[in-house]
Amino acid sequence: MYPVINQDPEEFATGGSFWDSFAKMSGTFASRIPTFDRSLDRYFDEHFAAIIEEWDLVTETDLVKIEIRLDHLADEISGLYAKKMATESRAKALDRLITSLEEKKA
Repeated sequence: MYPVINQDPEEFATGGSFWDSFAKMSGTFASRIPTFDRSLDRYFDEHFAAIIEEWDLVTETDLVKIEIRLDHLADEISGLYAKKMATESRAKALDRLITSLEEKKA
């Protein structure tokens, strides 16, 4: 009969047998068995920067830079719109002035 692996590995100790080595192992067996997922995770961990560069992926830093640029563009658009409104107002005032001068001349 094989010893039962439980919380107390010494309870069923058989004097350093093969089965006792399982009882003394920390963690789970699943963490020790290599899988495709772990291999893939390790690959990505080791080559992450190169993958981002090669695939031209967007990083959080890139997103922050884009957000800053969009804020600057929004400010510029607001400024340009204000200048457009001021220019239109001046054009209307000039049009009224020209109209009044033409009426006086006629």
